[in-house]
Amino acid sequence: MTQTLKPWNPHEIEIPPHLIADDDGVAKIISDFNSNGSIPDITITESGQLIDGVNALEAAKRLDQGVIIAIVTTATTEEKIQIQWIPIELLDPHPINTQIYGENEDVAELAESIAKNGLQEVFTVTPNADRFTIIHGHRRRLACIKAGLTKVPAKVKNFSTSEDAIAALLSGNEYREKSIEQKAREYLAWEEIEKQRAKSRQGRTGEGQGTTRDIIAKRVGLGSGVNAEHAVAAVKALDEVKDPVKKSQLKMALSKPRGVDAAYKLVKPSEQKQFSRWIPKEGDKVRIVKGRYKDKLATVTVVLSLCALCHVEGNPEAKRDQIPFTDMELVEEVIKPVTSIQQEVKQQQNDLGLGNRAQVLPDIKRNTGIAPVEQMQSSATNLNVVGDSLVTEVAIALIKLSPKQMGEVFAKIEDDLSTQQLEAIWQSLRNHFAHKAA
Repeated sequence: MTQTLKPWNPHEIEIPPHLIADDDGVAKIISDFNSNGSIPDITITESGQLIDGVNALEAAKRLDQGVIIAIVTTATTEEKIQIQWIPIELLDPHPINTQIYGENEDVAELAESIAKNGLQEVFTVTPNADRFTIIHGHRRRLACIKAGLTKVPAKVKNFSTSEDAIAALLSGNEYREKSIEQKAREYLAWEEIEKQRAKSRQGRTGEGQGTTRDIIAKRVGLGSGVNAEHAVAAVKALDEVKDPVKKSQLKMALSKPRGVDAAYKLVKPSEQKQFSRWIPKEGDKVRIVKGRYKDKLATVTVVLSLCALCHVEGNPEAKRDQIPFTDMELVEEVIKPVTSIQQEVKQQQNDLGLGNRAQVLPDIKRNTGIAPVEQMQSSATNLNVVGDSLVTEVAIALIKLSPKQMGEVFAKIEDDLSTQQLEAIWQSLRNHFAHKAA
């Protein structure tokens, strides 16, 4: 049996009585033709008798096509088409149809039409021992059972390979309404067919490895190869997931016309989280978890892009070590409330890295010459003192500021100080207290 492509007048093609066009299918083909200018395959005999594609032929006529390109086969109608009346209980659904489209389809309206007007289209089946496997007509079978039919007309067709049978089944569902999940399962079926066909070609040129993915994606209505792969990843996750909540979320996303992105995000949370990382802040107390200073405590002084300059406890005050963020963890400090000025000084000593020495600053009472009416809040800077105590109070207040905050202060006094100058002032204050503590 050979096949060739020939131009043919659609009005001259003879339609056998058992082939009846479906109006909905014809309307769908006309709509697609207006979008992309193509009509599905129409297969005829050499004498011009229609073998397959009755909806496409009717669409071509309604579109006033004077000439179409038909597939002409040398097989006779009897060789190509064997119409038999088959008991409906001998018809078995194809496993791939159930896998892709499911079993719980609503056929009430179709069953009512069949009961009222009769069966308008024959089945296409392939023999399987003493039974028959359906290629086209799965919904029709359910509707016929519902309508009470016991025998149905079927076109019996032998296929060279199981891949050819599945390809015919998929092609017959090209114009049905499908969910993203069904399209993704079609993609997987076509992908397997193309793999088997590539093996049978044994080195002969096919569609091309680089484009097969995109060709199949377009064929099933998923657009691009990348979009198809995302849909397939979501469907595979749907088959494997045990959590009923996540399964329901995936089902819902895949049921929407544009649900690929939403479904893909549900199955790829790790890729979204891999870029998030903990970043310390200046002044944070951290514990070193790796490297030469493992298990030591440190204070972050400068934050860089992937690491921080830290003062490791026990090292000289001026020494700063570069520690990666991944080598440290935050230490949650319990800060006791300050209840007296003496405790405040001790806490400030610790904040400045001056240890617990009994005396750091000159022994001058903080409130010399001042008799405050009420106890000053210990957390506030006391600017009512004089002499060295005032200098100390201001210095302590300044050292609490970050370089950026100090810049804002000095900008009110001298607005042309550079960042380097401000950082030098800030560091000199720290060094001054370190020197006093030595």
